[in-house]
Amino acid sequence: MIPLSEVKSATRLINNMEHNVLVVNGLDRVQINTRLHYLNEQISKLQQKQAYLIESREAMDRKLVEMEKQVNDYWDRQEKSGQTLFDEMFGG
Repeated sequence: MIPLSEVKSATRLINNMEHNVLVVNGLDRVQINTRLHYLNEQISKLQQKQAYLIESREAMDRKLVEMEKQVNDYWDRQEKSGQTLFDEMFGG
């Protein structure tokens, strides 16, 4: 938590009039809210990118499972037919 001693008073020009406002590290409430809004937008964009990358990784995982099943099915067919890889390659 930011200590109250960090909260200072500063002069800001609002509608061509000087006003004393509270600031922390030189930022007044409007500036802090503007930065928070910008950060929220950036977080949202990052979350969308993260979701896309997670979907991509999961699609790769599904494809690997599918490919593994195809390979296993191929070998099962070979085993059932009694044909060896040598026979298949060289017409045995």
